[in-house]
Amino acid sequence: MFEKWKRKKEPLPQIDIITKWDKRDEDFYAPGALIRVTGGKDLLVENFSEEPGEKTYVTLMFDGKPLLQLQGYEYFCPTCEKIVRSGYQLGKGEFHVEKLNEGEVSFADAFNEIVPILGLLRDNYYVILDTELYPTDGNGHLFWNVPDSNQPMPGSCLYYRGDGEWGLLRPYFTIATQSIKNLNKSRVDYYREHIGCRALAYYMDGYMTALIDGHHKAMAAALEHKKVNAFVIMPCYLQRFGQGNGKFRSYIAAGDMRFACDEYGIDDIPKVMVEKISEAEMENINRMISVPEEKFPYDSDALASYYPSVDEISCIDAAGEISDERLDRIVSEQDVCQIDEIITLIKAMGGLQHKRLFEIGDFFLQRCSYTFLPRYHNPGMAEAILDELMKLPRDTELENYLIDFMVECESDFPAVGEKILEYL
Repeated sequence: MFEKWKRKKEPLPQIDIITKWDKRDEDFYAPGALIRVTGGKDLLVENFSEEPGEKTYVTLMFDGKPLLQLQGYEYFCPTCEKIVRSGYQLGKGEFHVEKLNEGEVSFADAFNEIVPILGLLRDNYYVILDTELYPTDGNGHLFWNVPDSNQPMPGSCLYYRGDGEWGLLRPYFTIATQSIKNLNKSRVDYYREHIGCRALAYYMDGYMTALIDGHHKAMAAALEHKKVNAFVIMPCYLQRFGQGNGKFRSYIAAGDMRFACDEYGIDDIPKVMVEKISEAEMENINRMISVPEEKFPYDSDALASYYPSVDEISCIDAAGEISDERLDRIVSEQDVCQIDEIITLIKAMGGLQHKRLFEIGDFFLQRCSYTFLPRYHNPGMAEAILDELMKLPRDTELENYLIDFMVECESDFPAVGEKILEYL
């Protein structure tokens, strides 16, 4: 689709790499690069409705067509979950990058291939992450079968975990921008044999991205119950923090990554113009974005069930490393966990489908000396553990375990008992 823009006799956009990193560490959770786009074509951009309020939207656009839209009653509130709509407007001319179709390609080689797409962006700084995405929306829907949400969607903004704890601003999930009509099962089968190929996505907010290339790769990954490798484009924004005596230090940030301007020699921060469009223009976009989709040909719910939820992802981030050594210390009661730490750990293990989930869940419910009495006064802990246990592959052992727990604790946890009965 972008080939026609390359053929125009115009100055080529300039893509400068400010810094890059090749591995995960305490500062960076995935390999990537910080870049600056100069002379961009302003074709792959975000548009905002004219005034914040009940009709505030942000829409990812390509060449005047909507790809994905987030909407909330107060969009500029960073913790207000948003209604999500997909435009499916790329049609048959999906972005196509040949190097991303090869599994064993270095970051540098693959990055060079997406430079023409980066030239379609608005002038700004961006982070390009070489990461993995879950092919779902984090709310039980496969990426290619996400309904237009009539209610705000968890994961569409900074996620609130409760008790003053917040999730991270990192890309984990993705939503299609291409119609199901373009699904080609032979291409899906090809990528099931080449599962390491990269997709390409644009970071929107919270945990959410818009998938702009690689729908068949993501579908193949879902059928194999894997994550899809992806480059994620993350737009940057300016932050300033006071240092006392009226002095400030400037940073550019993408999600929860920050780069000090003085450290990276950035002294020419562009004033990124947030394009605000009129109510009439937004109504026209909304007419384009409300396109009925065909019936999805796969069992979306079953495929999505293999992946963590938004809540579980927030717990995976918060739980830290879940090693056998750590779990052994917990089981031997060398390490004592508070109730909120137990809930976080169990939800994280559930989201990761950890092989020791049943063992650790049973320990906290039945064998842990320091939670035995508190559990009777904290049904939230028991409910959280049982919720994760009920996501395990169903067998007679698990069913008998749940029945025994229900009989033992029904008077203390009637709501849990009802949930187990419904499960059985």
